[in-house]
Amino acid sequence: MVFRFLLTLAASMALASPAFSQESAQYRLDIHATWSLETHPFEYAPGAHFSRMRGATHNSRYTLFGDGRTASSGLQSVAERGRTDLLLLEMEDARERGRLGEIFDAPGIGVPGTMSATFTATEKYSLASFATMVAPSPDWFTGAASVPLFVDGKWVERVELTLWAWDAGTDSGTTWTADNAETQPRQSIRLLAAPNFLYPEGLRPVGTATMVQIEE
Repeated sequence: MVFRFLLTLAASMALASPAFSQESAQYRLDIHATWSLETHPFEYAPGAHFSRMRGATHNSRYTLFGDGRTASSGLQSVAERGRTDLLLLEMEDARERGRLGEIFDAPGIGVPGTMSATFTATEKYSLASFATMVAPSPDWFTGAASVPLFVDGKWVERVELTLWAWDAGTDSGTTWTADNAETQPRQSIRLLAAPNFLYPEGLRPVGTATMVQIEE
């Protein structure tokens, strides 16, 4: 699945026409939640929604999440409770260390639905990441990590992403409204293969995201 995600990203970027090189570029991020009773009928979550989204531009020395990595306390807070304050503090610390550029966010939404944000990437901070809780859930989230926007000396005009559900590895609950069951030690972040998202044809995504360059 991780390979398929990377392949999808590479293909979508290849179709985009690169913009002329400049020191910075402004982007609009649109997150389209497609998760619904029709797309994921197995034990569909009551009150299904995406929490507030938190994202940032950064360099290669910062990672929001990744397959096989351990979730930070900030990401855990997003995945378990939909709260972004702790993640914001972690991002601000990373910015002070020269690893992160602009921080952005968007309000939560019911699903299906769309949330949007704008941000400016620079050549120094040309990767973009974001996360939002797949809620309600034990510790499930969706997002994208380290999406490259400056490639071969040029800004990518458009990136299209498939959004999958991820397990943060911090809570052992297996149902939408399970009691808190903290996982100690924390397990690795991984694509979520719970029956709610795994169907005969494979994992079903919970949405899509596009990052489109806009006029500053």
